[in-house]
Amino acid sequence: MKTSVGFALRKLLLPALCASILVPVVAQAETLTVWWNKGYYPEEDAAIKDIVHQWEQKTGNKVQLTFYSTEDLPTKLTAAVNAGSVPDVAYEDVGDFAQTPQLAWDGRLTDLSDVVGPAKNLYTKTALLTAHLYNNKDKKRSYYAVPIKQQAMHVFYWKSMLAKAGKTEKDIPQQWDGYWKFWEQVQDTLRAKGERVYSLGLTVSSTGTDNYYLFNQFMLSYGAHMVNEQGKLTVDDPKVRESAIQLITFLADVYKKGYVPPGAVNWGDSDNNSAFYSHQIVMTFNASLSIPAGKQGDPKIYHDIVTMQPPTGLDGKPTPSLVAVKSAIVPVGAKHTKLAKSFLSFLIQPKELGTYLHASQGRWLPVMPSIIKADPFWTNPDNPHVPVAVKQEVLEPTEPWPQALNPAYAFVNSQQVWGRAVGQVLVNGMKPEAAVDQAITQIKQIFSKYQIHE
Repeated sequence: MKTSVGFALRKLLLPALCASILVPVVAQAETLTVWWNKGYYPEEDAAIKDIVHQWEQKTGNKVQLTFYSTEDLPTKLTAAVNAGSVPDVAYEDVGDFAQTPQLAWDGRLTDLSDVVGPAKNLYTKTALLTAHLYNNKDKKRSYYAVPIKQQAMHVFYWKSMLAKAGKTEKDIPQQWDGYWKFWEQVQDTLRAKGERVYSLGLTVSSTGTDNYYLFNQFMLSYGAHMVNEQGKLTVDDPKVRESAIQLITFLADVYKKGYVPPGAVNWGDSDNNSAFYSHQIVMTFNASLSIPAGKQGDPKIYHDIVTMQPPTGLDGKPTPSLVAVKSAIVPVGAKHTKLAKSFLSFLIQPKELGTYLHASQGRWLPVMPSIIKADPFWTNPDNPHVPVAVKQEVLEPTEPWPQALNPAYAFVNSQQVWGRAVGQVLVNGMKPEAAVDQAITQIKQIFSKYQIHE
């Protein structure tokens, strides 16, 4: 970010945040313990270190900053909470999928309303909904997390492979049924030319996270919400059941017709990436820009990959993107709660947060639209991927994941309820109606332990 742009934005927006910046006056420096998810790029870690250094200079306090891998941090944090020896601040890339909503439910997180509240006008509605978690101990919702960044599901395809089929992006229909027929025709054309390829890289397994990201995103395309904004389960709604049946029927149809690789029923999170890179598939859905980001070092390949928005829903209207918002937390029992709030308030100033997100090179996107307006990186027309993703998951309609509304849904995902239902149909030959009813029964059992009273 250019200094002149950052300074102008800071001058414009800082008054809205001043009330949230808690700068303690201390006679002796204290040490804040911060656990942070290690970044994919070294620049991400360097950016956080620089922000920490700036805060230290501003407050006279110190920060003990420790980086942990995405795999290790959840386990480390769980052990710390159970032992009663927690960090002052923790940020993890996968916390929003299960751990953060559950900790809030159990009354294990500090209320951070005085951090988020003054910045509410800067955040997207979805970011705020994701941070506004339910505390079952106190029977209330509040801001128990501070939104930092986000990701959503995007479509990627090979421009060169589409050209071999005699097609361009302008030929791709955006209406749901026509969209899928188009990709089927692309495969048929390439197969007729001797290409051993599959058109659709759809993860239809019961392993990892990509499968349930795909299923839940597609449910929105079918017009169904399994949890409402109050956190109440909606699977008893006939429309939700019928949408799930239609979706599984669709997935079974394209799989059995041979438009999805047979091995997709066993794909983990990296397997569709690998199949795409090897040109086994023409297109795929993936949560984040990791596919093009992984090829930034090769401009030819980077520009041969196209990022595009998903098709419209069955009703012909644009489908909101299911956005996973990543947030920082302050566990109950933290020794320096006031300092933790001061640090987080400093971090989420648009200048600082924007610098950190820029360092991710597009793998993560901003939760504040003003950051996009201030930094031309996010809208650079020479970049074929980042501006498309920004338009889809920041500037256009989005929705939070169901577990942000009720932590019970995290168990629906972790127990692979929908992935197993898809597998019952694709692999075991069960009827979609029976598989959906089985899944609904299991989901209702999970939710019976998570009753929200507001």
